[in-house]
Amino acid sequence: MSEAFSPAGLAAPVLHTLPAPRVLEVPVIVFGFNRPEYLDRVCASLLRQRDVVPDPRRVFLVQDGAVSARSGLRYAEDAAIEASVAAFRRHFPRGHVAASRANLGIAANIRRGEVLAFEAVDADCALFFEDDLELGPDYLRIMEQLRALAEADPRIGYFAAYGDHHVAPPGPYSWITMLQHHWAFGLRREPWRRLRDWLAPYYEIVDRSDYAFRDHMAIFRLMGTMEVANGFSSQDTLKTLGCHALGIARIMTDVCFGRYIGAQGASFNEESFRKLGYDRMGWVEGSENRLADGVAGAVSGILADSLGRQRHYRAAKWEGLMEERGAAWLERDRLATRQDVLDLFRLLLDRVPQEDAVERHAGIHTIRQLREILLGSREFRGRNPMPRPGE
Repeated sequence: MSEAFSPAGLAAPVLHTLPAPRVLEVPVIVFGFNRPEYLDRVCASLLRQRDVVPDPRRVFLVQDGAVSARSGLRYAEDAAIEASVAAFRRHFPRGHVAASRANLGIAANIRRGEVLAFEAVDADCALFFEDDLELGPDYLRIMEQLRALAEADPRIGYFAAYGDHHVAPPGPYSWITMLQHHWAFGLRREPWRRLRDWLAPYYEIVDRSDYAFRDHMAIFRLMGTMEVANGFSSQDTLKTLGCHALGIARIMTDVCFGRYIGAQGASFNEESFRKLGYDRMGWVEGSENRLADGVAGAVSGILADSLGRQRHYRAAKWEGLMEERGAAWLERDRLATRQDVLDLFRLLLDRVPQEDAVERHAGIHTIRQLREILLGSREFRGRNPMPRPGE
């Protein structure tokens, strides 16, 4: 084999180049709120991917706002919102920011990101990342293997690669198991549409108030009309129940290719974060890691196990749940009983109502409506004048 020479007569160096990473075909939706330091880490990890990288023109920040337009309550400082947007723009200057002027809450903001991906962008599949799961360098490569699996099996809706940190298999072969949390996940449009329709009654309930103060009892009572149930009322929980009821598989790798970093947030604090072992969570990396052969065969078992668990909860535990929760929570949108009318008049107006007032409200107005009527009445305002400045 002849040796190549440069014009100066010296041997030309042999160049060893790696193949360019493949660019994702699907959009990436990132959710932001008031944790810019976490968002900065997540965005940086998206740019540290090997073999598969996001298209910088198809990365979107779906940024929630600070103050609820419904209640006027402030849930974040303006500076934190601005810092979140700035963190995203530093990493993705060619990306897009969809910032809400008002605080929507977790459920509505995530719904907004789903609509963006599947209706505005018109994608068949999209990847969704909240600001609290940092990706290892092989996360997107493994997600592409999972996406191929999902495209071959229409039963699969959700897929993720953050793994089971309690078991933390070392790889290089990864099996699939039931998805636990909707973290750093992929979602296909067709299952999303089915789930969206199934969730309509739930969204009707949560849209009546700020998400943080949703009507838990109304949600639990809604579960009573289903064949599946759970002890929580979050949007994550209801999406899980919907998938089980509709036969939509939610899968994830058992090997960890990312790590959860949300020690401060709506779901965790430092103590619970450490108690659950997330402070010790790490990821596996290396090009030798991949899905094991035959993982597709696990989907049927995951579906059956998921549905069986939630059916059992509905049959064996829902009645006890309602009794327990009912002792602590009122269902604010149920019709007021005679006793409710008497109680609210005593508490708000310091008197027992006349019988015609009881008949005007009992069985006609909800507890929420009656409370608003009494709080807005001349009688209540006359008994409780607004304090003057300085008092």
